[in-house]
Amino acid sequence: METTRVINIATDETEIVAKKALSIPEQARAIQVVDNETYSQAGEILITIKGLRKEIGAAFDPIIKKAHEAHKEAKAQKDKAEAPLIEAENIIKPALAAYDREQERLRREEEERQREIARKAEEERRLQEALQAEKEGDAAAAQAIIEEPVYVPPVVIEKTTPKVQGISMQKVWKFRVTNEALIPREYMTPDMVKIGGVARATKGSIQIPGVEIYSEDIVKAGVR
Repeated sequence: METTRVINIATDETEIVAKKALSIPEQARAIQVVDNETYSQAGEILITIKGLRKEIGAAFDPIIKKAHEAHKEAKAQKDKAEAPLIEAENIIKPALAAYDREQERLRREEEERQREIARKAEEERRLQEALQAEKEGDAAAAQAIIEEPVYVPPVVIEKTTPKVQGISMQKVWKFRVTNEALIPREYMTPDMVKIGGVARATKGSIQIPGVEIYSEDIVKAGVR
C-alpha cells in the first residue's frame, strides 16, 4: 500500500518561531475592540503578528528557496530527458493523423462512387421496367415507375487503417476567431486587469459603464 511521504524540514529555528505563533490566535479571540485602550491592545497584537511573520519568513524562506531550486533542477533534468521523445511524438502523431484523415477521405469517396454506380443501375432498371410497361400498353404504370423515388441502400466500406493496440484517434474540437466584432457578448470576458488599473489610477474619478469603482479600508501593520 502506497504511503504519503512527508519531507521533514523542521529545525531548531523553525520550531521556535512556530511555537511562538501558537498562542497568538487565542490572544486575538480574547480581545474585543470596544474603546481606545482595547484598540491599542489589538494594534499591539497586530504588530506582534507582523514581527513573528517576519521571523517565520527568515526561518522558512531559505528552506523553501532550496527546495524550489531543487524542484526546478529536477524538472529541468526531466524535461531534458523527455525532449527527444516529445520531438519524436511531434513527428509521428501528425503523420498518423494525416494518414488516417486521408484514408477516411478515400473511404468516403469510394462509398459515394459505389453509391452513384448503384443509383445509376437502379435508374436504368426502372427505365427498362417502365419501357416494358409502356410496350405492354400500360402508360400509367410506366409513368408511376418513372416518378417513383429512387432508393439506393447506403454503401458502407470498412476502414482499412490498421488497429495498433494502445493507439487511438480522438476527435478534439477547437476554434479560431475570424472576426472578433461578431462574437456575441456572452462569450466576452471583461479585462479585469485593465479595469483594476483604471480604478487604482483614477481613484474613482473616471466611471466605467457597468462597473462600480469603490474603496475599502485595510489595516496595515509594520515592524517596530
